[in-house]
Amino acid sequence: MTEWHPDRETLERFLDDELPEEQSRTLQRHIFTCSGCEQSLIEILPAPACEGGEDADIPGYRALFRQVLQEARQKGAQRRALLARERKEARTLWREVGSLDLAAWRELVWEDSRFQSWGFFELLVDKARWVVLEDPRKAEEMIRLSLDVTEHLDPERYGPGSVESAKARTWASLGNALRILADFRQAEQAFRQADSYLLAGWLDPLDEALLLEYKASLRRAQRHFDEALQMLDSAISLYREVNEPQGQGRALMGKGLVLRYADDPAAASACFRESLFLLDGSEEPRLLALSQVNLIGCLVDSGRSEEAAALIPESIKLIEEVGKRCDLLHLQWMEGLAAMNLGQNDKAERIFIELIGAFTEDRLPYNVALVALDLSGVYARQGRTADVKHLASRMLPIFRSCEVHREALAALIVFQKAAEMEQLSVGLVDEVTTFLQRVRRNPDLRFREND
Repeated sequence: MTEWHPDRETLERFLDDELPEEQSRTLQRHIFTCSGCEQSLIEILPAPACEGGEDADIPGYRALFRQVLQEARQKGAQRRALLARERKEARTLWREVGSLDLAAWRELVWEDSRFQSWGFFELLVDKARWVVLEDPRKAEEMIRLSLDVTEHLDPERYGPGSVESAKARTWASLGNALRILADFRQAEQAFRQADSYLLAGWLDPLDEALLLEYKASLRRAQRHFDEALQMLDSAISLYREVNEPQGQGRALMGKGLVLRYADDPAAASACFRESLFLLDGSEEPRLLALSQVNLIGCLVDSGRSEEAAALIPESIKLIEEVGKRCDLLHLQWMEGLAAMNLGQNDKAERIFIELIGAFTEDRLPYNVALVALDLSGVYARQGRTADVKHLASRMLPIFRSCEVHREALAALIVFQKAAEMEQLSVGLVDEVTTFLQRVRRNPDLRFREND
């Protein structure tokens, strides 16, 4: 791809404040990272008029501007050194207080200056980003505590726009936690706060891109897929612009999830595959593993089970090293589906029976019922009518205990009646299974809407 550089006319319009806001922000970021364009801007800077009406010495004025830029860079280097020191100190502080409850944390933040630093704010937000996947309530508490920390940050110490940038990042993280908690209204409000602080902050492209990622996740949950894809494409462009492959790979994962929710597994698999080339496994190893699991799921969804099966052994080893129990169970589920699609019924049966036990232990009744439905598909393919009837009798009570909506129950009732009458076909099993997977993502769907 050819690298973009602004022409003279664009630079002049930038100096005259005639560019649209988004284009102006993009150009500002580019100039700070491109010495050639910075020099071009210096060359066309207007010189201030002297008292006598004559132009000032233009070379001298340019030299002054270069000096200002050099001083800004020196201050930036000093601040980067300060942040590096504070980040190291924050890790030590975390070992000191990580086991305390929220009330004790809050007291420390408001009374102990050691905790009123950029390093500690940043550590809270970063840790909350991983905690939110398993305990979103705890993550929300950590993020709200980081908001308390931002109230104590000194803009003189960290530079103009620093406090606003810190608040933008924190409100964005809070919005994401609230989205995971399904509080979409409060998530929207948090993202609006993040937007307002971002405009007043450092114009950091990484903060802007991360906010776009989080907002896209909310749009995905709201099933506004086109808007989510636009946000993620913008985030990917920002990460590419500042040469941030890790963020680019993560945003591609988000795009893959949107496409998978939109029932486009082929396009989704392309995104997950590309993300694997960009993600740094040493930086975020679990993220790399999850991208591979999602790729396998897309391959299974799109009927490419043989290709999916070839990736599974390596993925299992990776998940066992860096993943969580839920990641491994999900991967094993994909392994069972691939085996079923490839006619490996004994293997699929064994995997599904093990998963039913694991999901029962983890108190995930919806997953228990879905895997049981997959297992009934194995039995139906083998003509094991009695086993199908037994599973069907067990599944409906489980689904009722999940308090799922009536369309999911309607699909299960059709399945159960067909099993009782020994009229259950493989096609009906696949139809009900597909519907229950889709309705989990889109509660507005209806089973056999045209019946």
